[in-house]
Amino acid sequence: MDIYKITAVGLIGAVFSVTLKKDCPQLAIGITVITCILILNYILPKLGAVISLLERIDSLLEGENGYVKLILKIVAVAYISSFGSRLCRDFGEDSIGDKIELGGKIIILIVSLPVITGLLDMLGELMP
Repeated sequence: MDIYKITAVGLIGAVFSVTLKKDCPQLAIGITVITCILILNYILPKLGAVISLLERIDSLLEGENGYVKLILKIVAVAYISSFGSRLCRDFGEDSIGDKIELGGKIIILIVSLPVITGLLDMLGELMP
């Protein structure tokens, strides 16, 4: 299973990083970044199947103003901001991590505004 490979790479990278953190913190940070890149390089190509399925669903819902694409954007922003925030926290930069999360939440709000206005328009039509 893929999760075993991902976990093994993560654990090996974490052990190396923790071991080297006292003697050479710069190298420990490098190992952390390389480990994250290796895991992402393994995961990202697998998203192709998910994206193609969601595009198929989107094509079936042609008249629905592209809500599937909006949902994909929201999920992408959530994952990217979470990843960046946690990485900054791993480096001891909690404040920067908090700002990345805040930025992600604001972007999600901005991207979701068409959905919110669409729902409000539908509610307005239902109200007498």
